[in-house]
Amino acid sequence: MWQGMKSVMVFDPKDSQEDTEHKWMEWNRHKSAVSDKYVPTAEETKKRLIEQERHNKRYA
Repeated sequence: MWQGMKSVMVFDPKDSQEDTEHKWMEWNRHKSAVSDKYVPTAEETKKRLIEQERHNKRYA
């Protein structure tokens, strides 16, 4: 599922705390693609879903 994604962190439960912190530092150094994208709020999402539902009912 994660293949092709621009920003993925994989943690191994066997990693030490130091290894985990190192992975976070590396990830932050290269910046996440996620931080560059706008994420709608719950209200905006709800509004879009309602509008889409109304649109689909009109053309059903």
